[in-house]
Amino acid sequence: MHSVSLLGCLCLSLSLTLSSANPQLNLPTPQPEVFYNGYTPNVATTPAQLRADRDRDQRYGPPYSDAGGGGNTDDGLDDFRFGQTDDERMRIGYGYPTPRVNFSDSPFSGARFSNHNYGPISSTTERNYGNDANPNGRYSDVPYSSQGERNFNPNDQYNYNNNPNVEFVGINNRNRFENPFLSNQDRFNLNQGYLERQRYQQDRRYQQELEKLRILLVESDQKGSLECTANVAAQWNFETNVNDFTQTEALNAQQRYVEFQRITAEQSKRINKDLIFDRRLYRQLMLQSEVGPNALPLDVLDRYNRLLNEMLFLYNSAGICAYQQPFQCDLHYIPQLKDIMAKSRDWDELQHTWVEYHRKAGRGMRDSYEQLIDVMQEVAYVNNVTNGGEYWYLAYESGNFRQDMDIVWEQIRPLYEGLHAYVRRKLRDYYGPDRINRIAPIPSHILGNMYGQSWSNVLDILIPYPGRKLIDVTPRMVEQGYTPQLMFQLAEEFFTSINMSAVGPEFYRNSIFEQPLDRRVLCEPSAWDFCNRHDFRVKICTDINQRSLISVHHEMAHIQYFLQYRHLPKIFRNGANPAFHQAVGDAIGLSVSTPRHLQTLGLLQRSLDESSYDINYLFTMAIDKVAFLPFALSLDNWRYDVFSGNANKRTMNCHYWNLREKYSGIKPPVLRSEKDFDPGAKYHIPANIPYIKYFFSTVLQFQIYRGLCRESGQYVPGDPRKPLHQCDIYRQPAAGNILKTLMSKGASQPWQEVLEETLREGRLDGTALREYFAPLEEWLRQENLRTNEYVGWNYDGDYCKRSIETAGLQVFGGYYNGATGQKSAPYLYPLIILIYLYFSLRLL
Repeated sequence: MHSVSLLGCLCLSLSLTLSSANPQLNLPTPQPEVFYNGYTPNVATTPAQLRADRDRDQRYGPPYSDAGGGGNTDDGLDDFRFGQTDDERMRIGYGYPTPRVNFSDSPFSGARFSNHNYGPISSTTERNYGNDANPNGRYSDVPYSSQGERNFNPNDQYNYNNNPNVEFVGINNRNRFENPFLSNQDRFNLNQGYLERQRYQQDRRYQQELEKLRILLVESDQKGSLECTANVAAQWNFETNVNDFTQTEALNAQQRYVEFQRITAEQSKRINKDLIFDRRLYRQLMLQSEVGPNALPLDVLDRYNRLLNEMLFLYNSAGICAYQQPFQCDLHYIPQLKDIMAKSRDWDELQHTWVEYHRKAGRGMRDSYEQLIDVMQEVAYVNNVTNGGEYWYLAYESGNFRQDMDIVWEQIRPLYEGLHAYVRRKLRDYYGPDRINRIAPIPSHILGNMYGQSWSNVLDILIPYPGRKLIDVTPRMVEQGYTPQLMFQLAEEFFTSINMSAVGPEFYRNSIFEQPLDRRVLCEPSAWDFCNRHDFRVKICTDINQRSLISVHHEMAHIQYFLQYRHLPKIFRNGANPAFHQAVGDAIGLSVSTPRHLQTLGLLQRSLDESSYDINYLFTMAIDKVAFLPFALSLDNWRYDVFSGNANKRTMNCHYWNLREKYSGIKPPVLRSEKDFDPGAKYHIPANIPYIKYFFSTVLQFQIYRGLCRESGQYVPGDPRKPLHQCDIYRQPAAGNILKTLMSKGASQPWQEVLEETLREGRLDGTALREYFAPLEEWLRQENLRTNEYVGWNYDGDYCKRSIETAGLQVFGGYYNGATGQKSAPYLYPLIILIYLYFSLRLL
């Protein structure tokens, strides 16, 4: 009787949602207009949003780009790390309200069922990915019972990978991060549930309804692909022909696509997923039901967009006066301030620039950000998670994601601390011990970057062996007559040499490799998937230099990813998580940039076997990639804390600096207060764009690279003749086969499974990065011992207070946290102010 009643419930739910003879989604379809740029004739398109092939957490704009070829471009709008596209640029100053939708005529209409209402974690739930009872992790192909016994039915035709697909305990007792297929969670009957469910799944009426659902999803996927194609085409039109008309059309198309996604998600939510035992089908519906902030009620969504637009307006309009030039007050981050922070070596000028920019860019948006924190709680609620902090890491499908990332950081921290100690000594030698304490954190304004996230711009001060020039094959490329097309053909040949796909003539015919002379093109490198399984393009204004050569290979890696997962449904045509695409492109960049590969291309005539060249090469990589990691981790850990309520709004600026000091060993150049809002000076904070994916991708690229090199025999742990940093996978089909397997899975499986099945590593692992930089780490250890340098840092006084008693401290600088650890006497500050007022009045 129990199974019959459940069968009746399923039939009722599916009959309400799938009652039409020819089920299809009744979704709005914009009428196309033909205004292509002439690259592909007779193609009808409509304008698209800036991020058409969406990440699950951020669905705007072209999906994958590489501003600057995987380097640290720090351009203020696009992601400063590994080329976050200008996907969010179109959102600046524009809101995207979603029209009200009437679902009464939808084939999904009917009674609302309990879908994915994730509540407290069940006491029987295993939260780790592998344990004694279940060594294969939560998503084990051969599941285990709660007693550790194998329990599966190989004859169940609707079970993927022989998985019995055992559900959660209770419809309303599900956690977003738990696997619905754990064998220790049978919500029917813990003892007899398996047999009941088996009979239930074999019922003919149930299978008929399930088949209708499959047909419906196929039709919805086809329609979604068409909508996506129209949107990407319009966005391509805008970025390859920038004018008011194409911009307006792209914005309108973005709004239409958001509406389409919202309707699709709402309709998908009406299906009772608790009665679906097909693992792949369940995942497809879950991903299709998630739209992030677009799930908000329309009035709250409008408030969310207005808050972002207000903050982005403040961010983009922030301008300061030049140092000691009070009448030149039109300096903006791009290009003037970024250039000053990179090139100036004047301590006072750098401090003035840092303080004024953070005051102008961040302080004014604090009130709006406090309101955004409240709205993010509502975003979490409508996406069925407990708080905004949990929502922030939703795409990573882990209940312990923050703790997992901290564990990864602990693996890498010894390398970072050795690098930090060496850099602090070199900066102290340059600026003097009176300004930089040998055991204190480093002031952030002297690291060549507004945020201290990359130290590449001060390489002239830091380089270990100044007499050993870095490898630069640019002159040889020019001498040999390299062209942009030739560089892409070389990149294509790189991938075909490892048994991967050729891109075909359509790619070369439709892509843009150079800046056209007849129109303006947004030149940030980006790879484009037009969602139709055959049209893939690259947009890049290629320079003939070494950096562009690596960037071209990076972009071609994205194209290869598109090619490998193009057979999947649209919702699965993405990376396994938001970091995978970037990590794969950067892993290829690690191989292409090796001296061995440059020699193979005929661009490097002699082998550079001296250890000094190796150390310089690894050092330049480390001050970009390793130095970046604690910044990215602290930024999104801070957001997790403020969104989850772990950090109070009234102390969130000081909490930010506590995290920067904890992870990075970096402090502000002057004392900060809660009147300031220093995180707001970073673009991704007012734009509300997740940043942890760049921490993840930076670590993952070395993990993927190690797996490819190890499989191809180009890296042998412990063999000094085959170190990891010298590995080149060119012409190694064994490496390409692994890469093909990883790419072909797309987002159809949790990322932990993808890593386990391809690299035999079921979690993110920082040891690969340590192995890559092992020669540098040993050199740093010896160097710090030689100079008796203190490794690590000690807290040396307040970096931030609830309030600053002396208003003149930020204006005049002062020697807070001086190298001696002493602070200026408090009575001096009023005296400074009086002196300033006295001379000001005399000038009047």
